[in-house]
Amino acid sequence: MTRAYDEAYVPDAMQALGEFFDYAVNDHGAEGDEIADLFCMSALAQSFGRGEPWAVVGLCGCELFVRLSREFGYDVDGLVEPGVRMEKTPEYWLGWVAAYVQWRLGVSFDTLFSAVPYDEFLALYTPWHESSEERVAALVAERLRSVKGDTRLAKMRKRLGLSQRELAYRAGVSLRSIQMYEQRNKDINRAQVGSVAELARVLHCCIEDLLEVDVGQLDNGGCA
Repeated sequence: MTRAYDEAYVPDAMQALGEFFDYAVNDHGAEGDEIADLFCMSALAQSFGRGEPWAVVGLCGCELFVRLSREFGYDVDGLVEPGVRMEKTPEYWLGWVAAYVQWRLGVSFDTLFSAVPYDEFLALYTPWHESSEERVAALVAERLRSVKGDTRLAKMRKRLGLSQRELAYRAGVSLRSIQMYEQRNKDINRAQVGSVAELARVLHCCIEDLLEVDVGQLDNGGCA
């Protein structure tokens, strides 16, 4: 496999992304899953995934956080200094190993965190932080192989360039519900009709276009 950047950059990339999540959650006080969502949507993540030197070796984690904040128009004045911790935090481990897995498997951060959402990834800390990064990469690779393609909801949302959070706001449906539908942890076919109707309204499609079909059934491409 041809990887996006040279292996020599990987340790620095792992440290930078580890510091990024550690700072965002434990110093700035952000919600980890929200930061992961923003990061996955960002041009910063694309540059990082491609191994552009300024992203993977040119900035520390705090500087990456400032870069992300500015990309989405957030105020970066008065940010706290990074704290000094005696031990690496679970958030640091998540960023550290996520950088390795993304490089090792050659997938986007969006694909990575779609297969293993932030909270699930963080829950791997015990006992996986004692394992090698290669074993974690093998675990994620297996998850990626088992994950089905995008749901119809995800495809419609991405077609319009909407984030899950934007869709949730516009449709008046909880972000968690949309995440659960797209991860197939909740069956959108059994959702309240009103909620699905609002999603369809925002996505400019029919309700039927968002419902999942059984494997083997023909997809007629939506309603007329």
